[in-house]
Amino acid sequence: MALKEFNLEGKIAIVTGGSRGIGKGIVLVLAEAGADIVVVARSPNPVEQVAEEVRKMGRKSLPVPTDVTKADQVERMVEKTIAEFGKIDILVNNAGRSAPKPLVPLGYKTIYSELVPNFDKLITEEEWHEQIDMNLTSTFLVTRAVGPHMIRQRKGKIINITSNQSTKPFLFHIPYGSAKAGLNMFTKGLALEWARFNIHVNAIGSGLANTELGRMYVENEKLRESTLRAIPLRRLTEPRDMGLLTVYFASDASNNVTGQIIYCDGGLVIA
Repeated sequence: MALKEFNLEGKIAIVTGGSRGIGKGIVLVLAEAGADIVVVARSPNPVEQVAEEVRKMGRKSLPVPTDVTKADQVERMVEKTIAEFGKIDILVNNAGRSAPKPLVPLGYKTIYSELVPNFDKLITEEEWHEQIDMNLTSTFLVTRAVGPHMIRQRKGKIINITSNQSTKPFLFHIPYGSAKAGLNMFTKGLALEWARFNIHVNAIGSGLANTELGRMYVENEKLRESTLRAIPLRRLTEPRDMGLLTVYFASDASNNVTGQIIYCDGGLVIA
């Protein structure tokens, strides 16, 4: 028998970046636990496809194509959610992206020189801002739009998807790691500000995930071997791993937990 504290029936969850990879994994596990899902991502077709998968599981789902780096689109997404469901119980800020590249050309070749376009060129301001906006500003915009509704109902669960790169530096990921480190502090600060409203704010730090975005590391034999060798548990993060932790933070099981960051990375963050 499943523990009642983990049951999410009757709960409404928004998941950004929910059309693929970790986001899709989180959507499906939340639905499996009983939640109805608002699936948010930029591209309409993938969003609708994931929403249909949720409906086939017997749950309600609203697909809302949204660029979460644009405040006006975020506001419309939240308005549609309230119009459809009348409330928001759970927010998962998952949208994000990483792109390995040194801050300036280093004058020597690496394996990434062959795998990543323009790897050996200077990071532009546009590339810097894209990383910060996708991995940090998007969470600010969506949380700002959802917050008043959670404050009004005096309850809510917010789960931010961060990375082990937020606390452990990785070569050629300075913009991404900087954004995720900022997301960690955003999580802790918001947990403190909104605690009196019974809003819990926590984060899950992913390791390298077995997803489309992690394909370069999985398909390249040299990268795969070096990556797995560095992970104490010798396995990649699966989308379902992230989904199961999300259910914990989204459910009553975590009612005395806020401002915390758990790393789901096979132990790499401590290695």
